[in-house]
Amino acid sequence: MKKLGIFITLFFIICFLAGLYGFLHDQISYTVSPEYFTKFKFIQFNIQNSLHNRIGAGIVGIRATWWMGLLIGIVLIPVGLIIPNWKNYCKVMLWAFLYVALTALITGIIALIYGSIHYSMGNLPYWSMYIPNDVENTVNYCIVGTMHNFSYIGGIGGIVAGIIYILIKNLKIRRHTY
Repeated sequence: MKKLGIFITLFFIICFLAGLYGFLHDQISYTVSPEYFTKFKFIQFNIQNSLHNRIGAGIVGIRATWWMGLLIGIVLIPVGLIIPNWKNYCKVMLWAFLYVALTALITGIIALIYGSIHYSMGNLPYWSMYIPNDVENTVNYCIVGTMHNFSYIGGIGGIVAGIIYILIKNLKIRRHTY
């Protein structure tokens, strides 16, 4: 019965952690390209003008990522039910969530570094043709766009890393128990 309570609580935790991740991620993004927010994300998320700053970027980050927590939870939380006893289940799931976040973060940082090294005015991604004409720093805008796109890919990769972690921990716990 305790596992059921933890099962439900874990959904709230993963959504909170995903939102927190988005908040922090967008603080980095805003540092690299405030225009990505002022010319795109603030409009997309209908952020009021008085919040066209880091606070608004944080709000965008939360609103853009909390739902990813639901997707992560829908996959990982039931998989984690293979873990014996509720204490192990809870501990393993929290670590699995950390692996998801770290995988997404590392993927986003790799994309940030890649964009910083490879993008220039003569070498931009194919989607740069859709950037608003009044963007002054197109390169940084593209770097942040790439970072955002790859962070979602990192979230998916994180789900795989989380599943692998759960499976490995399950084997170790069961070997130790029997």
